[in-house]
Amino acid sequence: MVIVLKIKEFYSALELSNLGLGELPKTTKGIIARAKKENWLSRPRTGKGGGLEYAFDSLPKAVQDEIRTKHLMAQVKGNAPVVRVSGAEKALIASERDVADLTDKDRLIADSRLLMALLVSLYALEQNLPKTRAIKLVSKLSRAGKLPTLDGTDYNQICRQAVARKNTGSLGVGTRALHEWVLNADNAGRGEQMLQVFAPHKQGRPQIEVVNVAWLADFMAVYRNTNGVCVAEAYRGFVLNYQIAEQHLADNRQMAYELPSLAQVRGILAKIPNHILQIGRKTGASLRALRTYVKRDWSVLKANDVWVGDGHSLNMKVAHPDHGRPFTPELTLIMDTASRYIVGWSLSYSESAFAVADALRFAMMVNGIPAIYYSDNGGGQTNKTMDADIVGILPRLGVHHETGIPGNPQGRGIIERVMKTLAHPIARAFPTYFGPNADSDTVRQTLTAVDSLAKHQNDVRKKDKPLTPKQKSAIGKLPTWGELFVVIEQAVHWYNTEHRHSELGGATPKAVREYLLGQLEDGEYVQLLPNEARDMYRPSVVRVVQRAWISVYNNEYWHKALEDYDGKKVQVHIDQHDPQSVIVKTLEGKYLCDAVLNGNKKDAFPLSLVERAKVGRTNARLARLDDEAQKAKLELRKTLQIEASESFGELGGFFALQETQRVQSESDDDFVLFEHELKKFG
Repeated sequence: MVIVLKIKEFYSALELSNLGLGELPKTTKGIIARAKKENWLSRPRTGKGGGLEYAFDSLPKAVQDEIRTKHLMAQVKGNAPVVRVSGAEKALIASERDVADLTDKDRLIADSRLLMALLVSLYALEQNLPKTRAIKLVSKLSRAGKLPTLDGTDYNQICRQAVARKNTGSLGVGTRALHEWVLNADNAGRGEQMLQVFAPHKQGRPQIEVVNVAWLADFMAVYRNTNGVCVAEAYRGFVLNYQIAEQHLADNRQMAYELPSLAQVRGILAKIPNHILQIGRKTGASLRALRTYVKRDWSVLKANDVWVGDGHSLNMKVAHPDHGRPFTPELTLIMDTASRYIVGWSLSYSESAFAVADALRFAMMVNGIPAIYYSDNGGGQTNKTMDADIVGILPRLGVHHETGIPGNPQGRGIIERVMKTLAHPIARAFPTYFGPNADSDTVRQTLTAVDSLAKHQNDVRKKDKPLTPKQKSAIGKLPTWGELFVVIEQAVHWYNTEHRHSELGGATPKAVREYLLGQLEDGEYVQLLPNEARDMYRPSVVRVVQRAWISVYNNEYWHKALEDYDGKKVQVHIDQHDPQSVIVKTLEGKYLCDAVLNGNKKDAFPLSLVERAKVGRTNARLARLDDEAQKAKLELRKTLQIEASESFGELGGFFALQETQRVQSESDDDFVLFEHELKKFG
């Protein structure tokens, strides 16, 4: 018996009888009689036995539907309609089998059957018996459990393995099966062909190709939805589409397939690999997470070959260094991939080019210059200050900047894991932690309390008012910037010197880095020079000289040496906290002068970058407030149903004034110093 998975064009009476169809007689004689009566289309049957084969399309519709149903059910259950075939067809099918699909159990059964066939040949040779009598003798001995043990091999056990019966109570092998094994041994070749003919045929669960399921494409058109519809919901939509399509068919036409049940749909979907099933339901990183990936081998690298960096928000609140209000800080880490050693880090208000530059400057001053810096595509990691041609920090030092694919964090898993190892423990060291596993009620109470206390302390109008019980409970819970800085420093030191890394064979990152540094040849370790560190700390911008003057963020700088470069582009290196002077160089990097601040037309005393960021931020808030006031006017006009008047305008002005005063009292909120934000103010 072998498995037939596809509906045939022609069926013999015997094949139809073996299908056990309820719409046809059970015997071949009865089927032949009905075929003659109903004049089924037929053709002479080829091969041994002769007779007729009947065209599937000429069978009664009820019979066709029943065959289709059996075929579909077979696909869902992993079982297919069974048709008897000749011994020659069996041999052909066996020779075409893929031995890669065989299990260890299949191979054991095949080897055992070959040994039983060889045992028959041994008896025939030693006792001078014909093959037929030798087969009967071995069969009789097997049923009695009296097969010999030769060279330590118990042939009674070999026989049980060859027969592979689930019912272990029955013993031995029949002459028919044993005769087939002997013929296979005589006719088969060696190696792979032996496995092909001796391995058992899996009649119960053949491999089903889901692409042959007629309805699958129509169902997947509904199921593949990024809204995440479940199978049952998609099935309802599929049934509705099927019914609509069926109504629009002509009377003499039928649907290409019968509507499957929900259980049948689930059965087919279970056979589809998940990374294929989720196409159209997931996209981007979520879909790539289901697929295989390339694992990077960092062990072949030397010290400072590749550094990888990443920034993450700490799940905690800390007091802002300027105004003391609680906010969430950003931690940036730089790691040497060869040793897993954290070479540099920075604590900042948010992920920005300044934060990454500070971390890289610190790392390079202490640990040298890397050949490659690998990061994601975050705003701070790919900012023009970092990577722009000619003026970027990394190109200036000859460092190649490699960025990961957007939405593909697997490529930076080495630094992502370190962030999980360090960031959560650092944040959990403080009462303002609000990350994973934190109690939600405690988090809510703590964060609202520290925020209320900070507002009270910053409001001069409430300076003399006593603290509420809630505000008193928050005293000492909001860490300072310095306290967080110390904890991070201790955590990084622990990771580098005490943490036993599994990828390093249980060694610490510091020990591995010291070993790798010792393996470097002369000239391979590149040290950062003091003047390079100074320039690296200063972000660079390109400006055009206008008669010895250059303008940077609304500040005007002048030097007589710039007269020769009128109308030309130059590099301007700035210090974000000291606006008194800037370093001016040519685009090629040649030093020109230190231009001095002289002639700022907007302020008697120039604002620093930090101060200008605060002013710009406040102006933006006031602009948004004016817009909200205008909206309030429109809402009041509609609600009160009064005509516009000067008094109403005065009311709106009063509302805007009140809101302005309220926002101004809270204007010292936490802020972030970004170069791209400062450009908006300049």
